[in-house]
Amino acid sequence: MLKRIDAGQVRIGMFVEAIEGLWQDPFLSKRRFPLRREVDAAKIRKCGTVSVVINTSKGLDTNGLPGRDIEIDIQAARESVQKSVQLLEKAFARLRNGEGISVDHLAPVLSSVSKSMDENPAVFLSVTRLKSKDEVTFLHSISVSALMILFSRHLALDEHTIQMLGTAGLLHDVGKLEIPLEVLNKAGPLEKDEISLLRDHPEKGHAILSRQEGLSEIVLDVCLNHHERIDGKGYPRRLSGSEVSLHTRIATICDVYDAITSVRPYKEPWSASEALKWMFGAEGHFDRQLLKKFALCLSVASVS
Repeated sequence: MLKRIDAGQVRIGMFVEAIEGLWQDPFLSKRRFPLRREVDAAKIRKCGTVSVVINTSKGLDTNGLPGRDIEIDIQAARESVQKSVQLLEKAFARLRNGEGISVDHLAPVLSSVSKSMDENPAVFLSVTRLKSKDEVTFLHSISVSALMILFSRHLALDEHTIQMLGTAGLLHDVGKLEIPLEVLNKAGPLEKDEISLLRDHPEKGHAILSRQEGLSEIVLDVCLNHHERIDGKGYPRRLSGSEVSLHTRIATICDVYDAITSVRPYKEPWSASEALKWMFGAEGHFDRQLLKKFALCLSVASVS
């Protein structure tokens, strides 16, 4: 629930949707962030010319009490994720059986994910981090789709492109349908031939999607190229620099971030800060300017 308050009423624990009026701080001017530091709260209180819009469903109200039990949001996110997994499984089953799929088959999943990212992105993404062996491909695809929607909105892309990027996130790993489960779910290091087999999945996925009707070039581009790197050391085509599209650069960041922050039976997850530190240190892998914007996007959305 949104509520406009005077600057003097601001306190730690509130979730700020907007700061209105004469305000010079570029970081705190960003929409949608949790107020976690007293120094920031004090800075806002001292500026009597502004009013603040808070979201009491995501943080404290002026009485110091939360406007909504976080457990309600967590349960809603779990139900949304479970429903999305079931719908995506059905869509992938159509492909496995040689049937076609279209954007319409994915629309319910995309709508559910998009709605969740509007309401509480941090909670939704935290729920998708726990990936069981049986659901890892579907949950990873849903997580990547959610991150791509969140990030592309932060970048102020047009709504059609945002929806296509969300769809691309759902389908980017569809080529793994043709990879044996014993390879996909292997807990230990992969053998050389297994690595080669796994690296075929972008091209296999692109071949599958190319046979479908009505899928955009954005979806096909992301499926084929989401393992390319800016320095040309990626696969399958060793693209580099400007050869890697903006859509693929977004997908690469979201794909890797979800993979290394996810909880798996055989892997300890990294925190957001640990993941971003590693990603910034992975020289040549990502578009660094875009990665900086992604880090800010996560900060604004309070994803940890």
